[in-house]
Amino acid sequence: MPLRKLWNSIRGNGDTSVAKPAETAAVNPSDSSTATTEAQPVLRATIPIAAATPQAGPSQSKPVKQTLSREDKKLCRRIESMSFQSILEISVGDGARALSLLQTNPVKQSDPPVHYIAIDEFEMGGNSLSLRGFHKQLREHHAKAHLVPMPIDAGLDRVVRTFGQVDLIIWSADQAPTAAQQHRIARLSKPGTILFSLDQGRWSETLSGASAAVQTRRAA
Repeated sequence: MPLRKLWNSIRGNGDTSVAKPAETAAVNPSDSSTATTEAQPVLRATIPIAAATPQAGPSQSKPVKQTLSREDKKLCRRIESMSFQSILEISVGDGARALSLLQTNPVKQSDPPVHYIAIDEFEMGGNSLSLRGFHKQLREHHAKAHLVPMPIDAGLDRVVRTFGQVDLIIWSADQAPTAAQQHRIARLSKPGTILFSLDQGRWSETLSGASAAVQTRRAA
């Protein structure tokens, strides 16, 4: 009898030692899964998706401020009373004069559209008006715009070879035309071509076609 009791007590202690680890193993997985599921909403809430989106916006460059002087307004009124199909402008400034010219009735009512040609170095020459920005503005008007981003001498040669003679020439460069530039202007002029030149802040008007005819006769 004492041996049987001892055997039973040994068996009972063994069963108890096996059951306890089983209970511990059953509890631990549930605790870890609960901890992970509770942590997930916290991680999602800390991601600032909406706050990061608007930071990429304000890096765009500001548009160039365009103003039309009193003399340019007079020029536009004078040109509005004329009939023409092509304009060549040398040095566009801030572009306000060209945009005002393209809003005049001879341009808006022209069929086919008026050809507007401009020679300027734009940002490559230190102008605050960029080539791409000016071209984008011109597309909104009823005209065929052709921009020549070159120095004046090279630009005049390009216009002579590519476009030929024009009806109006607007010279607004800082310096008066040189002899070589006047020769190129004469080649671009028809008998009735008018040249507008900016001299000391005021526009002067000459019949460029007449000087072209004189140079042609002299060459002959």
